[in-house]
Amino acid sequence: MADVVNQPPVVVIATDGEWASRSLESVLVSHGYIVIRAMDGHDALNCSRRTQPDALILDAHLAGVGGIEVCGQLRDDPNFDPATPIIITGPSPASRAVKSAAFAAGAWEFCSHPIDTDTLLLELTTFIRAKRAGTIARAKSMVDESTGVLTPLGMEKWAEQLAARASRNHESLACVVLMPNTPNGSSTATFAGVEATNTKVTEFLQLSREHFRRSDIVGRTSDGRLALLAPETDDAGVHGLLARLRSSIEAAAEPGATAGKDFKAGYWAVQDFSSAPLEPAELLRRAARALDHVGLTPGQDLSIGFDQLPIS
Repeated sequence: MADVVNQPPVVVIATDGEWASRSLESVLVSHGYIVIRAMDGHDALNCSRRTQPDALILDAHLAGVGGIEVCGQLRDDPNFDPATPIIITGPSPASRAVKSAAFAAGAWEFCSHPIDTDTLLLELTTFIRAKRAGTIARAKSMVDESTGVLTPLGMEKWAEQLAARASRNHESLACVVLMPNTPNGSSTATFAGVEATNTKVTEFLQLSREHFRRSDIVGRTSDGRLALLAPETDDAGVHGLLARLRSSIEAAAEPGATAGKDFKAGYWAVQDFSSAPLEPAELLRRAARALDHVGLTPGQDLSIGFDQLPIS
């Protein structure tokens, strides 16, 4: 977390005029900021989504897409940090209507030209300090310190982001919920709290995490089971993932052990998430519901998809 605090702040600036842009950049750079200059409103949107800056300074009258509209679009983007301060600038005197529109779009401040750079620097320092404190607090609340995986809150936040991206890009998306398959078929073993010290559960978690893709998001559900969000993964991809996981665990197990099948899984996957009118949290609920049905039928496979469940 210290890295977040110690990194130089990154600011995207897009102003109406080359001279004004260079002048503002010079002031910010001299005070330790990393500046990304955008040429117009469209460029400001792309830069902000790509870099996730610490702050933005946008002119209200940018070419293409005005700064106020850029601000509104970023505030509506679920993949953009809502705590990012956005400052709108405009000619003096600015009308009350323009200022109101800026604040309604989610701006933190409105500065009239010529900009008082001393005041602007003080405001940026305060705004960015608050943003970074919030980032650290959210990160702590989204990671389970006992296991190092995401908490249920963290999984929900990631589900929102991945669902928004998959829907926008017409990509596949899958969610898998896993748990150890205890000898008596019990489903009581969890990954939550002190139960994470259980040797069987801890070893399974360590083994499984080593074989997920870097893009997969690993966490736990509200009842402590292990959950996986897999972007760009359809039904066939889930089967491949689970097969690789079983094979990897089996290879790591001692000779004669049956660890290769020592977990069960429920999942839900869709080829094009934009065709699935679901709330992101429903991803986790459907996968968990499928897992609840594993083992209810003798001889049943240890992995079940939500779409395979009987219609009730």
